[in-house]
Amino acid sequence: MADTAVQFLVGSIGSLLQKEAASLGAVRGEINELKLELESTRSFLKDADEFKDDSEGLRLWVTQVRDIAYKAENIIDEFMYHMGGQLNRGGGFRSFLGRVVHLPKELLVKHRTAIKLQEISAEIKAIAKRSKRYEFGRIEEGQSSHAAPTSVQNLAESALFINDDDVVGIQKEINSLLKLLIEGEMQRTVISVWGMGGSGKTTLVAKAYNNEAVKRCFDCYVWVTVSQHYVIEDLLRKMIKELFCGRKELVPSSLSSMGYKQLMETLVEFLQQKRYVIVLDDVWDVNFWSQIKLVLLDGRNGSRIILTTRNRDIASYPYGVACHVIQHNPLEDCDAWILFCKKAFASEPNNHCPPYLKNLAWALVKKCEGLPLAVEAMGGLMASKDKSELKWGAV
Repeated sequence: MADTAVQFLVGSIGSLLQKEAASLGAVRGEINELKLELESTRSFLKDADEFKDDSEGLRLWVTQVRDIAYKAENIIDEFMYHMGGQLNRGGGFRSFLGRVVHLPKELLVKHRTAIKLQEISAEIKAIAKRSKRYEFGRIEEGQSSHAAPTSVQNLAESALFINDDDVVGIQKEINSLLKLLIEGEMQRTVISVWGMGGSGKTTLVAKAYNNEAVKRCFDCYVWVTVSQHYVIEDLLRKMIKELFCGRKELVPSSLSSMGYKQLMETLVEFLQQKRYVIVLDDVWDVNFWSQIKLVLLDGRNGSRIILTTRNRDIASYPYGVACHVIQHNPLEDCDAWILFCKKAFASEPNNHCPPYLKNLAWALVKKCEGLPLAVEAMGGLMASKDKSELKWGAV
């Protein structure tokens, strides 16, 4: 789906901006602008993918958006690859000397990347203008109960579609989460999954959320990404739409015009007597709980709320209900190696790393510090490189 490609890129850019804010320098503005431009295409892509307008012009437009997303992703990956050493330097005299030595190269990389990103943003703006010619799939809220729920909102929700082969080193945590979902207390329970950005929290939750046993145990389920800058009314509308559509019920026709109070009342009425599982992904502010807790009824029927966060205080907050915390750590070296080889040597039998590249490959894996998103990005980048010591040694 074109929507998936763009949402994955938006999430990747968001992670980059959050983690490397101090190191991006002049490129930060271009990256942030690109993120905003990509976000502005979401609704068009969603409608195009869900409602499948057959016009030739629309198909061309969707293809262009998808291609530009992949092109931008390559630029971001290349930037992260070139800057990897500089972004991860620590303190001390040796690190200072390293930064001095690499400064000219760093400035050149940032300059070239800034120009490329400016060009990409200009292309996206031109594509966005063309989208105004189409009114594909624009359905008023509540028009049809058969409209597919929007499952992919950003990188977080794209984790819902990750293949099992791409999941490495987290099966024990998946099993623990499944047990809390299915076998835990009958009272409403909050399960917090806490870990640093890029550690794979969302993938962990997605694998449990998509488990068939979980689907059978609950009457309804919904996934919403909260993020740092959320609008509570928008999140409530998304929850209502997906919950109603998931049970093939008619979405309220007045949904788009409902205020906070009406949205809360609609959710309370819907969730009564139902066993639900609700994922609140990427929570940054504990005050969010005070805004939404009133609709999350405790029918003592085993309902579950899962939240992911990179903030330990949010994970350990006393939510006034039964609580469990799962600390999600970076991958062990051996698991990071397996994941890297799956990406970098996907065309090799059993994803085997040639012996002459092993030391260089291990060095790249170590740079990723066990973060699955970084390992996958590095592996994907190296997959496109010639399998030569010269090329790999230059990284």
